[in-house]
Amino acid sequence: MKKRFMFFFVLLLLVPVVFGAIIISNKPIDPKDANLHYITGNALYNIDEYTESIKHFKQAVNINPDFEEAHNNLAYLYNKAGEYKRAAEHLVKLTELNPNNPSYHYDYAINLVMNIKDTKQGKIEEIEEAIKEFEIVESIEPGFLKAKENLEFLKNMRNEYYSG
Repeated sequence: MKKRFMFFFVLLLLVPVVFGAIIISNKPIDPKDANLHYITGNALYNIDEYTESIKHFKQAVNINPDFEEAHNNLAYLYNKAGEYKRAAEHLVKLTELNPNNPSYHYDYAINLVMNIKDTKQGKIEEIEEAIKEFEIVESIEPGFLKAKENLEFLKNMRNEYYSG
């Protein structure tokens, strides 16, 4: 009941903004407006409607495949849900859209490792990919979070794999 009330409350807050935009711009609401889906996704996230929020962020990136903020929110939500492979898909896109952002490379590497840990399965190629991503992080911003420590850990893991 509380979520439903919050949804309607948020909706009431959005209606004047949306209709105000229509009056100011004299344009009808376009269901193919990526920004509208992004704003709706954020409003739904704020009332803990994660599934619906994801739908709107996905619609935003379907309309605009280069919508960085929507990809970032999808990566975050999928990661939060433990869906590391889905999160990684959006993180790969983010590293392509903004290759100088160390956070995207770091998060992608962490997602690769978390997927291995979560599924108890993994390929050496995934470890190699995570190593590459941590190396990119270190080259962009040395000392970023614990990239160097994670890099050393994965290199040791890789060495054990090849020596074993």
